[in-house]
Amino acid sequence: MDLGCVAFQAHLATLLRSRPRCTTAELNENTIVFWDGQWAKGAELLNDGSGNLSNKFDLDERTCNRLHADLVTWLESPRYGLRSDLDKWIFD
Repeated sequence: MDLGCVAFQAHLATLLRSRPRCTTAELNENTIVFWDGQWAKGAELLNDGSGNLSNKFDLDERTCNRLHADLVTWLESPRYGLRSDLDKWIFD
């Protein structure tokens, strides 16, 4: 599936909205996407192996280009996670 950044964000938003609260799309070992109630947003995980959330980011064109290979791989084989700490972290 070949999607542009805006279409991919909309596709992810649709998939995440239909899943339980605090579900994430696990793009790679250090990057997730989550639904914040309005948009699909990205987040980086700490590199210390803890899996703790680090930085939030928008899925803009530049980010989609940087993560292109991971996005394509995820579309071929979606991986989801559930993070109980996500709800509090989104609104911090």
